[in-house]
Amino acid sequence: MKTKLRPLAELLIESVMCMDGDLPDGLEQSTIQEVCAAGQLHRIGPAVWRRVRSAPSAPHDWLRVLDRARHHQLLRQMQASHDLRIISDSFAANGVEWVVSKGPVLADCAWPHADMRQYGDLDVIVRPADFGIALEALEGEGFTLLDRNWPELLRTGRAELALRGPSGLPLDLHWSISITPGTRRAFPFDVQEMLSRSRRVTLGTGVSIPAFDPTDLLLHVGFHAAQSGANRLVWIADVLHTALDKNVDWEALHDRARRASASTPIALVLARTERTFNVELPLPSELRVRAQRSFAGRLAAHLDATRPFPGLPGDASLSGINYASARDNIANMMTSAAWQWIDVRRIEARVRRNGPDASSLDDDVPDPRARNAYLTNAAKSLLSATPKATTSRHSESKEESRL
Repeated sequence: MKTKLRPLAELLIESVMCMDGDLPDGLEQSTIQEVCAAGQLHRIGPAVWRRVRSAPSAPHDWLRVLDRARHHQLLRQMQASHDLRIISDSFAANGVEWVVSKGPVLADCAWPHADMRQYGDLDVIVRPADFGIALEALEGEGFTLLDRNWPELLRTGRAELALRGPSGLPLDLHWSISITPGTRRAFPFDVQEMLSRSRRVTLGTGVSIPAFDPTDLLLHVGFHAAQSGANRLVWIADVLHTALDKNVDWEALHDRARRASASTPIALVLARTERTFNVELPLPSELRVRAQRSFAGRLAAHLDATRPFPGLPGDASLSGINYASARDNIANMMTSAAWQWIDVRRIEARVRRNGPDASSLDDDVPDPRARNAYLTNAAKSLLSATPKATTSRHSESKEESRL
């Protein structure tokens, strides 16, 4: 039996499901400030705007306030379109194999309406062998590199670089969908194989871009949701809308997740999606067993029953460690969970003492030798196996959440 949700949580779910009609009973007790805060927490402000607009009982002043979130998202979509045209032309000229994932692909090709899905950056994934060429091509087109500490990038072995596009929109350039060496060892996704299955999609702005095929897109958004803690409604809605694509090959999804040792996190996220939206997805039997009978699956279901998802601002705990630490091997899962818990406590203590951390990656340390070594290792996908290029095991989830 589904646990009764608070009216504001009901509004959030109805928003991402593109429902209309009267607003949930009891929502009149919430202020517009609380509505905006909840929408911001779960990164679904534009979807909330659309839901409120469709309700005849909505307070008149709510739309005016919520309209700002939609306006900002429409602006980001124009920025994304501008930068993607540049990227597409440049990568074609340089022979770079690439895809765009999440963000505009989900907004235009998965969600019911393109203006519903909030995003604030672009995620571009390239073939590891093309990473150096891709970076040089982008810099030549006016993209600004934000991660400039090359010795630190080489040491940590991160599989992404942060840039800012000519439009001002942030861009993350990836050569793997797992950011840290630890996650690449735990989840050995074959990015080159995923790129070989890519398709072309046309966004609402008319820009044609390569994207993962429907099955790989579901695999990516499910993995991203799990690694990020599966605690934001936008990520679970991504899984819902991607999973509803009739072109998803569910047996292939199971096989690809299994080969990447990601069956458990994928199963947990799919199960949370079913519980959240009261739907039944065609999970293959092994994923269903992992979702319902594994220790991780039973724990996730128990927590959802006692602390109904989605959480709201001010709730005692919005943690998603049980999703971020999910592994096919229970010993590895417990170890990952312990390190992540310790890492969170250390970060909280440090912030209390010194304030928010500054990122060392923002330091301008050119070091051509370190840059060349990083790009060479990325091209050969060596950064996942180099002892010098490891980060602490307990930083995996924190780093992955930037994806």
